[in-house]
Amino acid sequence: MAPSKRTMLFVCLLVAAVAVVVPIAQGQTTGGPVGPLRGVIRIQGTVFCSVNGSATVGTNGTILTPAFANATVQLRCGAGNGTVFGSAQTNSNGMFSILLDGSYFIPAQILSGCRAVVTTPLVSCNATLASAGTLTFTLTSLGNTTVGPLPIFIIGISGMFNSTNITIN
Repeated sequence: MAPSKRTMLFVCLLVAAVAVVVPIAQGQTTGGPVGPLRGVIRIQGTVFCSVNGSATVGTNGTILTPAFANATVQLRCGAGNGTVFGSAQTNSNGMFSILLDGSYFIPAQILSGCRAVVTTPLVSCNATLASAGTLTFTLTSLGNTTVGPLPIFIIGISGMFNSTNITIN
């Protein structure tokens, strides 16, 4: 049995009354119970298929080293192997980007206590390279920007270690 017109009218009026009384939640970007919006921390870089993850550049500026495609890059923080706080796969151009919530992480802590580690064996991109080990990169600040109200702190990889410093697992 279908509800009567009176019942439908009553339900509609009840819904309208509740909608007027209950405020709609608004996104919060400045202050409040959870504090100010701290933004996003973006760790980015390009990994190349070489013994140290860096590129060889020709005399005309052309990059001679192929990109390390489909490699797993982890953000590790702490002593030893560290704790993994994020990871990403490189694209076909060897580029990756790891995003962190700035509410939980402070850029200075990431820069001083973390590193980017490529865990995919080098041999997977070039059969003449090492079959064991990982590439480890230090992190450096590349600056910051904003997108609308969202601050973005950008960190890049640098200080690529030479082959004598490749960590062998």
